[in-house]
Amino acid sequence: MKKIIKPANRLFCLSVIATSMLLYGCNTTQRVSSETLSDSNSNKLMFSESHNIIPFEPLSRRKWDSALIADFDKDGYQDVLITEHTHAVKIFWNNKDNTFSAPQIIIKGDTHGVAVADYDLDGRMDLIIAQGGGGGLKPRLPVSFQINHDRTVEGGETFNDFERTRGRAVKLIDGNNSGTLDLMLSAFPLKKQKKGANHIYKNEGHNQFKFVDYLPTAKWLGYKALVSDFDNDGHDDLFFYGGDDIVVAQSKSDLGYKNKSKAVLGNNRNTSHVSSMTEIDFDNDGDFDLFLTRAKHQFEQHTFYDAQSQNFAFFTRNEAFKFEDFKIEGNFEIENLQMAYPHFNVFIGKNGEPLKLKGHGGSERMVQVTKEQAAGWPKKLSNKGLYIGYLGNDTWRVAGDTKSPTAGVIKRVTNSPKVKGLEALPAVLLENRQGKFVDATAKLNVNLSEPTTSAVAGDFNNDGWSDLFVLRYGNPAKANKQVLYLNQQGKGFEAIQNHGVISTELGATGGSAQAFDYDNDGDLDLIYSNERGRWHLFTNNTALDAKHNFLVTNIGYSPKAGVSSLGATATIKACGKIYKRVVGATGAGFSQSENSKLHVGLGTCTQINNVSIRWSNNEHVDISNAVINDANGELVGRKEPL
Repeated sequence: MKKIIKPANRLFCLSVIATSMLLYGCNTTQRVSSETLSDSNSNKLMFSESHNIIPFEPLSRRKWDSALIADFDKDGYQDVLITEHTHAVKIFWNNKDNTFSAPQIIIKGDTHGVAVADYDLDGRMDLIIAQGGGGGLKPRLPVSFQINHDRTVEGGETFNDFERTRGRAVKLIDGNNSGTLDLMLSAFPLKKQKKGANHIYKNEGHNQFKFVDYLPTAKWLGYKALVSDFDNDGHDDLFFYGGDDIVVAQSKSDLGYKNKSKAVLGNNRNTSHVSSMTEIDFDNDGDFDLFLTRAKHQFEQHTFYDAQSQNFAFFTRNEAFKFEDFKIEGNFEIENLQMAYPHFNVFIGKNGEPLKLKGHGGSERMVQVTKEQAAGWPKKLSNKGLYIGYLGNDTWRVAGDTKSPTAGVIKRVTNSPKVKGLEALPAVLLENRQGKFVDATAKLNVNLSEPTTSAVAGDFNNDGWSDLFVLRYGNPAKANKQVLYLNQQGKGFEAIQNHGVISTELGATGGSAQAFDYDNDGDLDLIYSNERGRWHLFTNNTALDAKHNFLVTNIGYSPKAGVSSLGATATIKACGKIYKRVVGATGAGFSQSENSKLHVGLGTCTQINNVSIRWSNNEHVDISNAVINDANGELVGRKEPL
């Protein structure tokens, strides 16, 4: 039976006191915040954080991949969908006034990758959501929803003919150029799934997909996926990554894919621990290069200390642990303690008494105990959980044993405890040379030796060249300044310092990033998450003048066959340069947006020679009179399918 979810009230101004005791006003764009760690040599910030434009919950939680950008209700404005791991999938509706509604929950529970498109061509946007498998004990099926124009949501049925898995990535692609969107799923393979768990399904219509074949698989943990036509033959290819290697599945026939990793990547196929892959045409030559962020999966214990703030941050899972004893003046405090099923308990003192805490262990909690409450240390740690004890002389001990991730930030630590840091994993930029990739990282002055978790490409200063915003894994014991590389006319990148993108919440590490022009002013804004942290929206403050022109191409359904805009490619020729943009292009390893408003910065260029749009069925339209500096972009194609 279908279930119908009604939209939330159009409430976006919430008066909430967060755990961190920050109180933000309603509906504000904070151009320069007292919280922002701006550079001393410049007061002009390229980005400034905007609070309550999208009313994100002021609570740190676990996340799963980037925000999805799409016009879910087909009203001409881009909405936002987010996934909070083990909590809920939510949509924030665009209010058409540069603000967004209160969130509408689509589904709760252990959800992973999400893809959006009108794959049945009925004029409504569809969602397919991968579901987790309970650590392999409860493999599940993906679930689908249909979104009506009045913002009600129908569906909730699973694909019962599919193989049950520990679901991970969901990508919709036209694998045979038929004009209908087929389905790619990846998963963490169960022991019995000897052929792996990367599957390709053919769209049979009426919300039905038929299994076609198993896809090539990468090594363990290589279940993240990128869709990219790297050889410019009009057929979408697939990259699988995340573990010890990268696998290239090149499209060869009707939903057929061949492993061409060695031929396409050479030794670069052995690049390990890739956390995201992002298409970027850095030199405007009409083919897509690839930017790779790298960070290990959070399976090992890591600890961090910031002497200035006297914060000690920790992450541990699936092991017994005991930290070096802490010197702390006064009472004991942990900020942003997060634990996961099945071990949420905190025990204190000689007798290991359970501590009652506000909130749920799957999200941010605060721990505050006095010396008297926590006096002594138990002879034996009898139960699974986190233990805290006061040993006298301002000395505290923290230990425990938990199966699932446990993390937090211990405050006012004065004795500089030893830490177990992160392995250096440099980011990589691969240049596309006629369908084969070579390492151009050093040549292009990309110098990021630390772990990074996500990137998004876009022309953030509208100068005619694609830039890179990069999320650091970061130090969870302090605020973290992110990375913005500005493209130097295709010859390299320069990391700028006065961009203003700072994450201030403690206990969080880098998550995933996305870019879109939420306020329709012609420049790309940023939306990103932090793992065990919060969602952030940063407004782009780039001046819109004669040096910063832009073009937005708004792609609808194809004019003749009425096929979906997802996967449609816009090739723009202007002032001697070639720009290429694709609907649905994303660095998200598990999910897929459908932002049909394709943005290109033009710099001082004002003359568009030609815009060529090609839909997935090879239908195409050429435009010779494209209008620049229109943030909405004139619709190319149909508003509705046939």
